[in-house]
Amino acid sequence: MIPLISYVGFLTLFLVGTLVIYLGLVKIRLI
Repeated sequence: MIPLISYVGFLTLFLVGTLVIYLGLVKIRLI
């Protein structure tokens, strides 16, 4: 059984990482 806190933490890190990569690509395209 996976602890709920661990699952939420992993999901949050995944979303933040995706957002950072997306913003990075946008900045590269704007330059």
